[in-house]
Amino acid sequence: MDKMLIGALFLWVVALAAVNLGPSATAPDAAESPEGRPAAYFPHDGHMAILACTDCHHEYNEAGENVVDEMALDGSDAMRCATCHTRFADVNAREAFHRQCMVCHRATEKAGNPSGPRTCGNCHLPVTPDDGLMIER
Repeated sequence: MDKMLIGALFLWVVALAAVNLGPSATAPDAAESPEGRPAAYFPHDGHMAILACTDCHHEYNEAGENVVDEMALDGSDAMRCATCHTRFADVNAREAFHRQCMVCHRATEKAGNPSGPRTCGNCHLPVTPDDGLMIER
């Protein structure tokens, strides 16, 4: 895909998230978060337009290769980060989200392309559009 088109699509997704266009829903209770923040908003469809499933979803074999079965990522629990990244895992859900999202957003920005948010308040929104997933920790 043309870099300009990818950049434009990503910028459109970021702009929609920034101005909260579209129907909105109240975020889950912030009291559940240790920091008092609501769950993070994640526009999954917007990311699917510019990334491959395996850019985020992973299951590594002994050789370090990502062997995730994309057919298992059908909206089931296998798709949710918190299914594997529990509080007992080496990398818990909060750490996994922050690593995956912020590292990618920083690299995208460094490459000179429109990037997603990298600050707490731009992901943990009190009211969010209905077109995304709420990432629970």
